[in-house]
Amino acid sequence: MEGRTRRPHEGQSLRWWVRHQLWIPPLVGVLVGGCLGVLLVQPSLPVVGKLLTGAAWQATANEARNTLSTVLGIVLTSLSIILSLSMLVVQNAAGQYSPRLLRMYLHSAGVRVVIPVFVGTSVFCLVASHAFGLVSEVERAPRPALALAMVLLVLCEGALIYSVFQTFQLMRVENLVRRVREDTLGTARTLEGFRVHDLPRPLPPRPRAATAHPLRSRHNGFIAAVDAQAMLDVATARRLVVQVERSIGEPVTRGEALGWFDTETDSRPEASDEALVLRAIRLDRWRDDDRDLALGVRQLVDVAIKALSPGINDPYTAVEAVDQLTFLLCELSRMRLGPRVLADDAGTPRVFLRGPTLRDLLTLATDQILRYGAEEPAVVLRLLRLTAAVGQRMPEAEDRQAAREQLRAFLAVSEQTQPGASWHVLLRHHTEALEQALDGGPWPPLPAIGF
Repeated sequence: MEGRTRRPHEGQSLRWWVRHQLWIPPLVGVLVGGCLGVLLVQPSLPVVGKLLTGAAWQATANEARNTLSTVLGIVLTSLSIILSLSMLVVQNAAGQYSPRLLRMYLHSAGVRVVIPVFVGTSVFCLVASHAFGLVSEVERAPRPALALAMVLLVLCEGALIYSVFQTFQLMRVENLVRRVREDTLGTARTLEGFRVHDLPRPLPPRPRAATAHPLRSRHNGFIAAVDAQAMLDVATARRLVVQVERSIGEPVTRGEALGWFDTETDSRPEASDEALVLRAIRLDRWRDDDRDLALGVRQLVDVAIKALSPGINDPYTAVEAVDQLTFLLCELSRMRLGPRVLADDAGTPRVFLRGPTLRDLLTLATDQILRYGAEEPAVVLRLLRLTAAVGQRMPEAEDRQAAREQLRAFLAVSEQTQPGASWHVLLRHHTEALEQALDGGPWPPLPAIGF
């Protein structure tokens, strides 16, 4: 429509498909390796022959097949080492930290780059060996396929070393929780980019009229994404007002109401309008971190409460997770969070979307950790500092007062868990200093028990 404001696209992009369809990189490796194996045994293109013949090895067809078989054996052995090591690390991470961290390994370079390199090299060796079996000549001749096989072998061994180093890095909990925080911040920046043309101050939810039609889910699953732009296009074209009452990441059942929509006129909405609006809501079999901001917070919370379990009993890991939550929420305090309201070009609000606020994320980040770590002073201390640090950055006085009340509630829970503990005096003094910091006072240093 001419003169219409251009809004960022919120649907599934090509990058999303490449990132989530794990079969695409290995398939590309298979196709590239197969094509090169056919082309370089007997280069049919003059340009390829001129470029590669000078660097090609002199060998008979039988010698070439033997060399390719040796390269294939080395590649398969190296691949088995990578897979064995990766399985051990993944099993350790799932058992010690959280099963939800497995998606980090699935999206890592080891899966997306290293495995396609090995697959492509293996297919190249197989195809080229088969093609050399069809060569009847017995004299020595330049074999470009052997030169490329050596190059691919070097790449595979380099990929092996890279994968081992990366795996060792991911075994460190500090790197794991930092990676989760960085991925979550990336999601937050993406979501903030979608809010460029939203109303600057979201309006309160519109009351539901008697003529409103519910938006009922067609499937079971988790809300993975909401394409607000597509929903606004439908609402503008059909003169609708749409309100989604479920947040991204929530589980929904078939037939459950996700929200409602209504027309601007006295007529009742049509059934076709519901189908068009529901197309903008994508359900998935599990939660996905591409649009789910709360999932990143949940992952860090999982790491903390897993470390506080009696079977592991690792308070320092919990402290590391809470520190990353502090960094994360302080960064999120500078971004636009909470509900979204999208208006058409005439300024009429048409789409109302639900989203977590900073207070919601703060509650998610602290509630469970406090429940499991109330007996550990270092964890309680970090939770107090997390709440105060986020409260300092909250623009509304009501939110800062809520943070102050949360500080006192944390202290009360800790004192009730272990009455008479000597470290309660220290926590009480530190809480008072944090409350003064919320009023503009200096930020207190970390006590010795917090290191």
